[in-house]
Amino acid sequence: MKPKQYTSLAGMVLLVLILSFGQAPVPAAAISGPSPDGSPSAMGASTASTSQPRVFWYERTFGETETAYFPDRYHFNYPTGLAVDSANNLWITEDGSRASKYTADGVYLMSIGVAGLTYLADETHFANPVEVAVDAAGNVWVVDFASFRVVKFNPAGVYQMQLGVTWESGSDDAHFDNPVGIAFDSGGNIYISESNNHRVQVFDSTGFYSTTIGVSGVSGLDNNHFNHPLRIAIDSSDNLYVADAANHRVQIFDSSHAYVDTLGVAGVSGSDDDHFDTPRGIAVDASLVYVIDSYNNRVQIFDRASRLLQDTLGTGWGTANDQFMHPADVVVDGDGNLYVSDILNHRVQKFDSSLAYVRTLGETGVPYLTDAYHYNQPVDVAVDDSGNIAVVEGWGHGKRLVVSDALGLHKFSIGEPGVPGTDNDHFGDPFGVAFDAEGRVYVADCSNARVQIFSSAGVWGAGIGSGPGTGDDEFNCPSGVAFDDRQNIYVSDSNNHRVQVFDSNRAYTATLGVTGVSGVDNSHFNWPNDVEVDAEGNIIIADTLNHRVQVFNRDRSWKMTLGVTGVCNDDNAHLCEPWGVAVDVFGNIYVAEKFNPRVQVFSPGGAYLATIAGEWGAQSGQLRGPYGVDVDLDGSVYIADLNNHRVEKYLRAAQIFLPRIVNDFGD
Repeated sequence: MKPKQYTSLAGMVLLVLILSFGQAPVPAAAISGPSPDGSPSAMGASTASTSQPRVFWYERTFGETETAYFPDRYHFNYPTGLAVDSANNLWITEDGSRASKYTADGVYLMSIGVAGLTYLADETHFANPVEVAVDAAGNVWVVDFASFRVVKFNPAGVYQMQLGVTWESGSDDAHFDNPVGIAFDSGGNIYISESNNHRVQVFDSTGFYSTTIGVSGVSGLDNNHFNHPLRIAIDSSDNLYVADAANHRVQIFDSSHAYVDTLGVAGVSGSDDDHFDTPRGIAVDASLVYVIDSYNNRVQIFDRASRLLQDTLGTGWGTANDQFMHPADVVVDGDGNLYVSDILNHRVQKFDSSLAYVRTLGETGVPYLTDAYHYNQPVDVAVDDSGNIAVVEGWGHGKRLVVSDALGLHKFSIGEPGVPGTDNDHFGDPFGVAFDAEGRVYVADCSNARVQIFSSAGVWGAGIGSGPGTGDDEFNCPSGVAFDDRQNIYVSDSNNHRVQVFDSNRAYTATLGVTGVSGVDNSHFNWPNDVEVDAEGNIIIADTLNHRVQVFNRDRSWKMTLGVTGVCNDDNAHLCEPWGVAVDVFGNIYVAEKFNPRVQVFSPGGAYLATIAGEWGAQSGQLRGPYGVDVDLDGSVYIADLNNHRVEKYLRAAQIFLPRIVNDFGD
């Protein structure tokens, strides 16, 4: 077949580089990405090759880049924070990475951020927004918990400034460590609570640091300390109310920040009228104080002057209009209407001033709408001998297994999008997926402490695991599955710091590692997240928090280490939290790293061979969180690109038959 003609000098140079890999030395960063005209380069017949992989070529994407699900206006993916403005408009933040504005009648007005597009912390995106507030000028402030910042937007949603340093936590005055709450006093001063720093920071209206309430980095039970403070509120007299969550109390301070009083009993949880169990949200109006008593699934209402309990909203755990499932925040508008973010019901409930139910924003129990061609944070991928592709959505709120054929056409799905469960139709946190030789699909369901097994048609057949624990056949977050040529089953039991081995009848036979004990020698692991077995029976384990891959022979004796134990780095000799491993027909090892945007390829003897991608981004040839990896029989590499919400497929250069260019001129 006549090769494709490239029409640019840049295209010719790129082609020469790709074709000249042969047995030559490998560059530090191998070439990857789309062909010069933006299409996959499949010139000539694809042929089998015994040469080692050197260079990889982007071929296609499964899923839609940067689109986790359908970003509609009337579903909420774990609604968290609430605020009202002077016109009684309601703002809602979601763990699904946006803040949205609605009228008092529930009509959508606008959003900041992109629904489902997580962990992009810039002027238009959020990593993990947990709270929102509106200042006297109508500016909107969003607390972005995971990126350690608080972001200010004007009333039109245009970025203005931020407090804190993006992705950089700290305990000094310029940094935050997991900020949660925000409030303003009558002078425009800004109060920000920080869960992990156990404090409330105060800034003037221009953002300059003023003072600290609490002791930075030190938790405690006395009145000068907090233990994971969450949301805060300030009343018309500038008294500060702090939901001191892990101390099961609300602390009250006057306008000079002197301690005044406590609601609840410090350090003691309970469900009677005198106790809270993890208060998370708080609001005040002219006469009342409203406290979200999260684990009691209620709102406790106190008289602001006497601080005596006046009423309770909520009749316990449930989906009815007067029930909640771990509510997160509460706010009161100018007309006395009360809004409650009912996080696990994926809704916000509105009640009038007499606590009568008014309406629901969102659809109870439905966090978002999607289909089989979108992935919400795909954490692992597997390919069988027929090219069928299995993807699990487990790191975020996906909770699904999606299986497609080699062309990407949907075959079946298991799980309810965004909704966890413990039955055989749901998952808790599906972290790992694998096909066995018969085409059955195995899913490592971390939080449910089990491995679920489905037929090639998607019918549940069996499971592995007798429950959570440290015994044989018990798990503490199983996260990876693999098989050897004798039909033994290997399960990475990550939080037990071990790999368990089962025979073909799913009976326990052996353990690698020391149960419940992490370590850095060759007999121990520290969160082994994934496991693979090559044709020779070598066992390859992603020893994630040790920043290495451990290889053992068939007899389970240590053979070699990839990476440097305990050292995270981005050069070719190091790994940074290797999350997924795979092996090809030649025995080459592929390593996906959580904190490096690449997949590293090593020979069976551990020599570095190539890098796939290597740049952070959303283009082809770029990755944002490659958590899972697998290789098919043809040598094509599939990467679960978690924060781009897609699976990327790459071809080995040896799969593309092309003549070597010596000279070429013109078009």
